[in-house]
Amino acid sequence: FKRPPGEMATAAPGRKKTRSKKSKIPPRDTLTEQQRKEIEEAFDILDTEGSGKIDQGDLHVALRALGFEPRKDEVKKLMSDNDKENSGTINKQQFVEIFRAKWGETDPPDLLQLAFELYDKEESGTLNLDNLRDVTEMIGENATIEELQEMMDEAAGVRAGEDSAWDITVEQFMKIMVQEKEKTLG
Repeated sequence: FKRPPGEMATAAPGRKKTRSKKSKIPPRDTLTEQQRKEIEEAFDILDTEGSGKIDQGDLHVALRALGFEPRKDEVKKLMSDNDKENSGTINKQQFVEIFRAKWGETDPPDLLQLAFELYDKEESGTLNLDNLRDVTEMIGENATIEELQEMMDEAAGVRAGEDSAWDITVEQFMKIMVQEKEKTLG
């Protein structure tokens, strides 16, 4: 259920800088219908016996497959927090809830890479201010053009008095997204 690198990341031929009407992703603590479907499909794949339950090892595999790097003690805690009957297993709804929470707490690097590629409409390896505005709108962040330009300038290492950054690389984009996440948490 993990997308191969590059899938959905290429722009349609001849696509220019037109502002598309992308649907907004729900707030970070909710899942899109597509995310929920993929998570449920992952559960079904892991539930090889068709029992409607998976164990801690299966949960660990699923977390890693979706780009998370959990430690064994984190997986054990997730299991104990969600396994209300102390059966050593969780059901599909509990599995979905774990991922809902995990999606809200982190932006795995491969998801950030995919977001970058989706908004690099010219396939130039960079994002401009309009692209960055589209990304922040899609993830439900409210930032003014001035704030976005400040973020781009900071990520690009622009000093006071220098011309503003015109575009940013994937590394600079990830730096911006991590800084925004830290601001909302702190």
